Amino acid sequence: MYVNKIHEKLALVPLRSGVYLMRDEGGRIIYIGKAKSLRNRLSSYFKSGSHDAKVTAMVAKVVDFDYFITRTENDALALEANLIKRHSPHYNILLKDSKSFPYIRIAKGAFPMLEVTRKTKGVRADNYKYFGPYFNGIWARELLEVVRDIFPLRTCNEIEFRRKKPCVNYQIERCSAPCDGKISKEDYAKVIDDVGAFLRGEKEFGAREILMKKMENAAELEQFELAIHYRNGLNFLDKLKDRTIVEVARDLNCDVFAHVIKGEIFVVSVLTIRAGKLIGMQNFSEVSKGVEDESEMLSSFIMQYYQTNVVPELLLMENIDNELAETLGCKVYAPKIALKKKLLDMAITNAQEFIDTSIEKIKHKHEFTMGACEQLGEVLGMEKAPRKIECYDISHTAGEDVVASMVVFIDGVAQNKLYRRFKIRHGMGNDDYLSIQEVIKRRLARLGSTEDSFGSAPDLIVIDGGKGQLSAATSVNDTDIKFIALAEQNEEIFVQGQSEPIILSKRSYALRLLQRLRDEAHRFANSFHIKKRSQSKIPL
Repeated sequence: MYVNKIHEKLALVPLRSGVYLMRDEGGRIIYIGKAKSLRNRLSSYFKSGSHDAKVTAMVAKVVDFDYFITRTENDALALEANLIKRHSPHYNILLKDSKSFPYIRIAKGAFPMLEVTRKTKGVRADNYKYFGPYFNGIWARELLEVVRDIFPLRTCNEIEFRRKKPCVNYQIERCSAPCDGKISKEDYAKVIDDVGAFLRGEKEFGAREILMKKMENAAELEQFELAIHYRNGLNFLDKLKDRTIVEVARDLNCDVFAHVIKGEIFVVSVLTIRAGKLIGMQNFSEVSKGVEDESEMLSSFIMQYYQTNVVPELLLMENIDNELAETLGCKVYAPKIALKKKLLDMAITNAQEFIDTSIEKIKHKHEFTMGACEQLGEVLGMEKAPRKIECYDISHTAGEDVVASMVVFIDGVAQNKLYRRFKIRHGMGNDDYLSIQEVIKRRLARLGSTEDSFGSAPDLIVIDGGKGQLSAATSVNDTDIKFIALAEQNEEIFVQGQSEPIILSKRSYALRLLQRLRDEAHRFANSFHIKKRSQSKIPL
């Protein structure tokens, strides 16, 4: 039935560029891709015998697809990255291990201040200039303190600034008091330009001499804490100097991408050069699903990477589609000679070393997370691996201050932002069954809402307890969500509709996943219960 539906729909797909979304039986998006010709690309997936086992396994789960026509391939590339970030499809290469690194930013306009931020507009322009990212021992806040010691910039917020009264920073020559008109817009703008040149590594502005003099003056005045502050600034400048790449121009700002694929493992190493300094190197790895070729995987990776990073010049191992450069609005090329080629060789060596030494660790991590979900789905006889799993636990003291917790794992990884706590309202004291019924009923009532935690249905709900707790939970379930319970004493897995529990090996990744869920729900419930008890105590 699904095959006929798909082939009928394929005949209507246009030969135009765009983005396509593959959906499984539950309507969930499992893969997102872009194509120069939507019909040709989509049709290629459903030609029997034309793919390896990994792609065939993915296509077997597809029961429907959607697509969006875009004006250009550039638009398709950008839309693909945005949709992948929003939906986190199971079969896309994602930056699951990445985190937002800090930047220093300067607002555009009169009398701006410097601040550290982890939030950027990525490839989109906004009202700030960004410098960074800073990581691997180069701390943005330390650098910001050094800048403030050298350049007299305001540090006050807008409310303080509007008071038009100079603060103590003006008295110690750390601010030029623009709030009180003691510096003109033009002169302040010149200071901002100098700060930008300093952060880009173009000029030093006698930074070392300024800090040395301030340290000595503070010591003479026996302001020893201030003297230590300036000494720390000098040490930080030494740290920056140690990272300078001697052969590279001081104004070079670029990211270098090297990728390696070995078997199922796909690795990308990113070398970050700012102001001629090696700021850091990151390694990203995934167990490849074999859906895309290497250039498409890298292109998709880079677009996702710059959802949360500012775009500099990019150096790659090979020239990939021009759409990437046009979409990002930067120079993208593969250096063949000279110093930039040496940087690329450094990134390639790092990627190769990482994959050679970490391949077993990468595989283990996959088995520990997504692999564990797949194994659990097989153990429970589910048609597909459970991606989103929720676990519930009840906590109380002799029936007082009864609370419940909900923790959420997606693809075997805890999603702390989706955790929720419940105050039990039934007022019947120590009745775990009634408490479980209440919390499950309240949770299911919010399916389809706009709330991140409750809107989408989980594939599996885990109850901390035994057969009785499971029966209580399922008695209020009017959905097709699968329920199980994990009893702590013998780690027995009780499944709805089965009289005998499932006993798994202690080494089973599926059992370890359930244990992590149960332990996290227990911790989260207990912490809330302790907090609630402390608030309800009446002081003597």
